[in-house]
Amino acid sequence: MTRFAHGGRRAALVACLLLAGMAGHASAADPDPQSPYVTPQNDVDVTYTIYPPHDTSEVMSQRMRWSASRMMQRVDPANAATYMITDYHAGTLTVVNPGQKVKTVIPAPGAANVQMGQRAQGTWLRTGVSKVAGIPCALWQTQDTDQRSSEICYTDDGVMMEVIRDGKVMVEAASVTRTPQDESVFTVPSGLKELHAAHP
Repeated sequence: MTRFAHGGRRAALVACLLLAGMAGHASAADPDPQSPYVTPQNDVDVTYTIYPPHDTSEVMSQRMRWSASRMMQRVDPANAATYMITDYHAGTLTVVNPGQKVKTVIPAPGAANVQMGQRAQGTWLRTGVSKVAGIPCALWQTQDTDQRSSEICYTDDGVMMEVIRDGKVMVEAASVTRTPQDESVFTVPSGLKELHAAHP
């Protein structure tokens, strides 16, 4: 069996936050949207800085790549042995450890709710605008995946730029590149042994 290491659990933070309040019913042409896009509407490559909730932990970096046409996401935590590939069409999240030549496949959180071209459901309050990594984004107040009040900054096309909780920045985009993502980025290597995820 395999367990998610400390870094792996932290790595999942961005992936989970990207799922906050997925799938709404607002029109893409709505001039005054009541909620943001929380799924990127275009291919994108984002490097995030993740700040720990406690001062005793270290700040970490994480790369997230998204393919809009394939509905697939890859998350690579810095200095980690594993990375994660989520296939929202298949509803799977695969944790890949290329060094040990193993993989763990689990259901993707919220996969049934991830749909392109639809805005988030739930209660969202637009509180203003900001600029992160030189890119404008709109600030939205909502409840995060832990049911705690958070303020999240999204670009108009659904790229998460910043997460603020209790007045503290938790996640912040350091760089954003909007470029087509190659299929190979999201391909799980062949020949890996599949392990079963440990249950708490």
